[in-house]
Amino acid sequence: MALTKVYLFTSPTCPNCPAAKTFIREFRQERDDFQLIELSTMSHEGQRKAKSFNVMSVPTFIIKGPGYPQAIGLMGVQSSKSMNKYLDLSYGKELPEEPTFREKLRKGIKIGKLKIKL
Repeated sequence: MALTKVYLFTSPTCPNCPAAKTFIREFRQERDDFQLIELSTMSHEGQRKAKSFNVMSVPTFIIKGPGYPQAIGLMGVQSSKSMNKYLDLSYGKELPEEPTFREKLRKGIKIGKLKIKL
């Protein structure tokens, strides 16, 4: 089975890139079914790849998997929840549909002690 590729685009001058690198390295302890490719946008290869994915800021994760036809782009430092969600999508696992704002209002949204319903 082909592994999903996770590209992490960083820059040595970026203040958030060290946190993104730390996150993805720790995340690999949780889940190791992907190939991690770290690229600096200061390198020729990093610039070429960033251009091919239209990466405009760092840190940016690009997830390219065998079960999903498009590259998935995530900007900024991610959470385990979001990374798991998009890795599953890259392998072709169907994601549950998120309820619309209107559906959430019908069920009720709690704000402090208040509960708002339609």
